[in-house]
Formats: sequence, structure tokens, C-alpha cells
Amino acid sequence: MWRRYSKDKRGLTLTELLVVMLIIGLLSSIAVPVYINRMEDARVRLAMAECREIAMAEEQCAMIHGFYVPFQVLSDLPHPKNLTIQGDTIRNEPDGQLFVINPLIRPQDQQGNQLRLSTTSPNPRVRDMIDHWGGPFISYHRVYTGNQDPKDINFINTTEVRLDFPLDPWGQPYRFYSPLGIIGTNALNLNITNLSYSFSDGALTSSDDRNFQRYAVVSFGRDGVPETLAGVNNRDDIIYFFGIAGVESEFGLRP
Repeated sequence: MWRRYSKDKRGLTLTELLVVMLIIGLLSSIAVPVYINRMEDARVRLAMAECREIAMAEEQCAMIHGFYVPFQVLSDLPHPKNLTIQGDTIRNEPDGQLFVINPLIRPQDQQGNQLRLSTTSPNPRVRDMIDHWGGPFISYHRVYTGNQDPKDINFINTTEVRLDFPLDPWGQPYRFYSPLGIIGTNALNLNITNLSYSFSDGALTSSDDRNFQRYAVVSFGRDGVPETLAGVNNRDDIIYFFGIAGVESEFGLRP
């Protein structure tokens, strides 16, 4: 049988299709930038939350053990007795090659004379921190170089485990600052593409021209570079200050 089609069931004309496509294009041109801005705002909020979380972990570590430690140490587990090979534990940190910071002593008085995180340290509080580690004080996604699983109980104790570090939402490492400047022998010059052991050894340096009055956790933001470098106009660093008794922790200004 022949099917009859009424005039009401006709298809769209070319003009109508063009109008629909125009409307979709206009909506897309409005929605896409809004979506991108929303995503960037979400990254900023996440970075702010993580900066605060890292700072609180440092404060908790200092309250229990008396020292600030490099960021990668904060997530370490206590080292179980009678176990010689273990994943990311406090005793897996390279003995005597990391520095700790006493928050009660001015950085100027510690620079060049810092205590080392060592089982043979002359300071009993440092040895006690290793033997009776109260961590982990924080948990985060980290970066490893190598193809072994660092959470495997049989993870080999090599320098691969030393390169674990918390990253901001843009994929770059968070930085630790003292009132002197950035902490870590090469923390200002290195990033995730060429991260090395010296990036976060805990050494107090004066490598940055910013002189914060307090300790700080810093993300270099979307551009991944500190806002004080010459020619950098995008002031997008996220800064969270902490570390002075009786003074509330706070975020720095983000112009």
C-alpha cells in the first residue's frame, strides 16, 4: 500500500538548518569560555585547599616532633620492626641527606647549620622522630621516576622513592618557603620535567627575591613560574602563610 504523507511531516529546509546551526554555535561560544573559567576556578580552589592541608600537616608534624620536614616526608609511614625492605617509610629516606627545620629558631640562625634527618643525629629529638614517627600526616597523589610500584612491600630502596612529591592541579610541584626564601637547594630552578633529589632536600636558601615574613606553601599557578621573575605579568601564585605562634594562618594576596 502507498503511504500518504501530510504536509505537516515535511523535513527541515536548508534555511532552518542554518538557523539551528547558528543558534548552536552562539550557545557554544558562550558556554565553552564559561566552562573553561569554571574549571580554572575549580583548580584554584583545589590548590588553595591543598596548600592549607600541607601547611596543617607541617604544623602537626612540628607539634609532635618539633621540626618541619620536606614535603615528601610528610606522607611517610612508620618503619615496622624487623622488616628490612618496605615501601615509603620514614627510614627509607636517605639517611643524613635531608634537612629538618626548627620552627622556633629563626631561619637566619639555622641556614648552613641545619640538623639532618639521620639515625645517628647528635640531636635526640631527631633520632626519636625517626624511631617513633607519628605520621603519615598527609596523603596525596605523588610522582615517582621508575616503573616499580612504590606501595609494594618489596619496593627496592633506591633513589626512585626519593622523587615522590605532591603536585598542584596544574601538574607542578608545590613549593615550601621560609622567611629567607624557597626551601630546597634547587627548588626554584627545577620542575616536574627535571625533578631531582636536590629539589626538596629541606635546605634553607635565599634563592628567591620574595621575603615572606612567615613560612608558606606556594603553588606557582597556571603558568608554573614564580610571579617575581622578570617579564612575568600573570600574577597567579597561590600562597598560604603559616608558622608563627598566636598568628592565624592565611592566604596571601593573588592580584
